[in-house]
Amino acid sequence: MATAVALAFGLAACGGSSGPKNKDGDGTAVAFPIAKRKAFPDLTGPTLDGSTLSTSSFKGKVMVVNLWGSWCGPCQAEAPYLEHANEAFKDKGVQFVGLNVRDDPAQAKAFVEDKQISYPNLVDGDDDTLLPKLVGVTSLANVPSTIIVDPNGKIAWRALRGVDYTELAAALDNVLTQK
Repeated sequence: MATAVALAFGLAACGGSSGPKNKDGDGTAVAFPIAKRKAFPDLTGPTLDGSTLSTSSFKGKVMVVNLWGSWCGPCQAEAPYLEHANEAFKDKGVQFVGLNVRDDPAQAKAFVEDKQISYPNLVDGDDDTLLPKLVGVTSLANVPSTIIVDPNGKIAWRALRGVDYTELAAALDNVLTQK
């Protein structure tokens, strides 16, 4: 499984179109109706700062999960928008979590520092323990990807491309106002 994940990422860096992958709406953003939402898996692992994080600890909150790499141009472009949204929505019960993929740890840490990212970032290192859990949740070939998880732990919105603040804020407002 790890080999397939690595192959999918290796052949389709930064959202490329060749190679095996989940062909699940590449380059799109979609909101999922409450009745059709799938559960988001627990992602537990090391963070860039050396601690351990489990996304299940945020159950009851709206969670934004962003897959990124320091090597990815669209990831670099969207990082300020994500941090802006993190600051704007943290007092509204929203928790941001990054998932750094296929990256050099030193470059990933420099990216987070340079972009002044304040939210935690899980690391899917060489052992590929986290990405296989996202098969069927998001396209493993699309980096960046952003997923909004509702307070019940279900996937409410997903973008298989970079996002800007306006789009992400609108999606978060929508999820926050749903009952």
